[in-house]
Amino acid sequence: MLRKSLKRRVLFTLAFLFDVYNDLSPRSFYRKLYSPLYEEDTITQTLSRMAKVGEIEKKIKNGEVVLHILAKGESILNEDVNLQRLSKKSWDGAWRVVIFDIEEKSRHVRNLLRTKLKSLGFAMWQESVYITPHPVTEEMNEFFEEKNLFPSCVCFEAKLSNALGNQELASYLFHLEDLSQTYSNLIADTEKALHDFKKGLIKQTQAYELLRVLIEKLQQTLLDDPFLPQELFPEAKKREKAQKTIALLSKEVAKS
Repeated sequence: MLRKSLKRRVLFTLAFLFDVYNDLSPRSFYRKLYSPLYEEDTITQTLSRMAKVGEIEKKIKNGEVVLHILAKGESILNEDVNLQRLSKKSWDGAWRVVIFDIEEKSRHVRNLLRTKLKSLGFAMWQESVYITPHPVTEEMNEFFEEKNLFPSCVCFEAKLSNALGNQELASYLFHLEDLSQTYSNLIADTEKALHDFKKGLIKQTQAYELLRVLIEKLQQTLLDDPFLPQELFPEAKKREKAQKTIALLSKEVAKS
């Protein structure tokens, strides 16, 4: 479990930092990724394993090893953040609802279903009722057919009779107020760190430590973000601002 979690962190941080740096050496990667959860040797070993199985690639540039994400690594990363693509599309106004009745003796099947639902951006409404605005009905039905779950599991589309309640429902199901506040806090903390660093109030080593913490918080927030359509989460623009602000801090710290 630790290895899988670290792999996600490695891929996410590479993807994020490559928006700032053209290349990243293993040594500088560790310096920017560092987390108290992992030792340097653990990260180095993970990078080596990922290179062996084709998730990342190591190349020599100017006599130094640099890292690049390969297609296999991108597909693993997309398992966690693939909803970001759907969030950019206009919402059709339909909710996708999954209702299931799986016996206690088939708990492993129920857990498998819940994992699938989470990966597709569903939120739990009740214990056996999940809902999402994303257009994933076809994918859910294919899953039910593949696992022979129909008719104990069904997926259907529905619309609220009062369309004005869609944002309220989304906020309730996906805890959007908390998500919005988390992004606001990230922006505020990053802007303060950037201000303090430019004014010389904190040293580069302190700035790096703040940057590591902020990147970890951003990563976890993005993994928890349901990436709802703009119509349901107007404050989604805070997500992009948080990413850009942290990237700006990273550039300032790296160039000094």
